[in-house]
Amino acid sequence: MLKKVGKLAAVGALSLSLVGTSYIMHEPSKVEAAVKKVLPDNHKIQELEVEWGKTHPQGAIIHVGDKKGTLLIRVDQPKTEWNIEWVNWAISKPTVVSFQMHDKLSNQSQIIPFYFDSKYVNNGGKRWANDQTLRYGMMKFSDFANPKYFAALAIYLPQKYNQNGTYWFGGPVQEEGQVKAYFFEDVDVVEDAMKRVGNSGTFPLMNKVMWGKTELWKGQLGKVTIKQPTTLWKRSDDGQLKKERILKVGDEYRVYRYYDEKNGLYGVGGGMVIERDSLSVLYETPSKRNLRLVKIIHGEM
Repeated sequence: MLKKVGKLAAVGALSLSLVGTSYIMHEPSKVEAAVKKVLPDNHKIQELEVEWGKTHPQGAIIHVGDKKGTLLIRVDQPKTEWNIEWVNWAISKPTVVSFQMHDKLSNQSQIIPFYFDSKYVNNGGKRWANDQTLRYGMMKFSDFANPKYFAALAIYLPQKYNQNGTYWFGGPVQEEGQVKAYFFEDVDVVEDAMKRVGNSGTFPLMNKVMWGKTELWKGQLGKVTIKQPTTLWKRSDDGQLKKERILKVGDEYRVYRYYDEKNGLYGVGGGMVIERDSLSVLYETPSKRNLRLVKIIHGEM
């Protein structure tokens, strides 16, 4: 017990609080710093094998195997069949439709253990009569304003739910190639993936595909890095090149076309070109590793 005094003094790093006529020392409250979630590197994404029309006449078989982590599914519109459902969704803009996923291929009629919703519940607490755990994932459509909108789904699998790690996935699925599946092992990034759905989003990747200072875009042939002050030219309506401005050292520009004129011209968009000059400009092409990621974003693999 501390002796009562007229004024309270801080003792070291401890604080004093009044209880009745006595003073009791307390440790100062500790404020935990917010821990920033580290998202997995884009290159860690795995493309899963998806079979069409086996075991069930309509639907896809997704091969997950023994993996534990986040399963990401992209469902594109059918390309060869016109499906009135997809047309109507663009009008009604639903948040959820009846995609299904079964852990056992032998009995499609049973209550499904994998449920997709517009919200995410990170548990497996509910059990049905057949004693199967119901897990919750998320579903979200990319922008309905884009006629090529797609459905994105994600679910966290903390364990393998059947013997061989294969799962039947179906619903409004009509043709081979319509369903694509990916996986990030040992992490729960369901909500993070859903935040990246949209016309300008990166689903199923966690970030943009960066190449140096710039984002790698679809259709991009390469990039130029300015090594010495260089002229940016603009092609006028009569085909002549006119000086636009001087580019600074260290700047990077995407290259979309190459023109076999003069010493060679790099087309950087908007009618602008940069003259090829190995002393002033470094030209590079993207790696196959990064090109793969760009294709994944656009549902091309």
